[in-house]
Amino acid sequence: MRQRSATVILAAGLLFIVLGISNAAEEERPLAPGWLSLDSVLSPVDNAVARGKSALENALGLSLGGFLDSSYTWSSNHPRRPSNISGRYFDKDHNKVVFNYFHLYAEKPEKDWGVGFRVSGDFGRGGELLREATLWGNRLQDEPSAELREAYLTTTIPIGAGIGVKGGLFVTTLGTEILPNPGAYNDNISRSFLFNFAIPLRHLGVLLSYPVHKIFSVNAGVVTGWDNPNENNGQPSAMWGFSFTPLDQFGLVSSFIYGPEQFHNSGNKRFTMSHVATIKPFDPLALFIEYSYGHEEKASLGGTRDAAWQGIAGIASYGWTERFATALRGEIFRDRDGARLGGNFFGTHAEQTVGEITLTGSYKFTKTLLGRIEYRQDWADERFFKKRATSADKSQGTFAAQLIYTF
Repeated sequence: MRQRSATVILAAGLLFIVLGISNAAEEERPLAPGWLSLDSVLSPVDNAVARGKSALENALGLSLGGFLDSSYTWSSNHPRRPSNISGRYFDKDHNKVVFNYFHLYAEKPEKDWGVGFRVSGDFGRGGELLREATLWGNRLQDEPSAELREAYLTTTIPIGAGIGVKGGLFVTTLGTEILPNPGAYNDNISRSFLFNFAIPLRHLGVLLSYPVHKIFSVNAGVVTGWDNPNENNGQPSAMWGFSFTPLDQFGLVSSFIYGPEQFHNSGNKRFTMSHVATIKPFDPLALFIEYSYGHEEKASLGGTRDAAWQGIAGIASYGWTERFATALRGEIFRDRDGARLGGNFFGTHAEQTVGEITLTGSYKFTKTLLGRIEYRQDWADERFFKKRATSADKSQGTFAAQLIYTF
């Protein structure tokens, strides 16, 4: 029912855009010819959507956009009752075609009013899972398939080079991967263990940034903590970080968050840091290396022992042609005290190490329609991955396919 409702909203939204067709927008240059190109078939639709979007933006004075995302994932372990793939969150549905997102955003730059803003929302399975993961609701199931992803204001305080201010609900600065976003998609279909378990997803609060030098900037702020916009213990968390880009071929972003995250307990603190290096030795090769570490007081063995977790991941992305690209990801994540992966889940020990290798191929059928296929192999040092209805295994393989339409 939730997916059906999201589909109706999706159809209505697309119809509204197409009906707003105008000659205000110019047709863009198509991609280079390709064997699987659908330009001749879909270009009338793409052009109509682009013109309708341009007309709507001009009428409202806003930048608008979004994307549609649908995927299918199959696990070699055939999980049942429920058919959730272990170690996954946003791609956990086994043997189902899932409508993940009808994502919409509206934004206004600061230059017009001195204050800018961005609002975005998700309709579909992704919105439902984001709502569950970030604790807007009071239960971890049967949430509505619609969720406000971001809603924040931006401005610049005219001191020195300008202090940037972002206030509201926004996606976290930690980690390599992010929640899917137009123009900044992850290179793989599935999410890494580090994304799912090592770092937060988003925050509610205020973040300040300052460009100390053209190659070095810093940021700091106060937020309600990990994911939950409703402060759960009466004490906020502190965020800070920096970015260092000495060369076009190299950049480093380090982010940190510290504060209490346990419900009604402001004494036990959680510290998490994430370091991401981006290396582009030559075009079209891009390398990403991430190391994340977390520590929380009294978070293991019923609150009697401190917990720590850490992981390292690497992604190599290569664009073979203007249309075709591949991405290879590998990672290892160690949950030393069972605080992140569930401890004795399926009879495993509290200490758990998991890893994966993922190969993803993507093809641009048009500038706006992206198709992907992926194979991923997971493994663990204990029987962590659910198999069929009642058993578990030390490994699992998954195959996934995805279509993304951006507008």
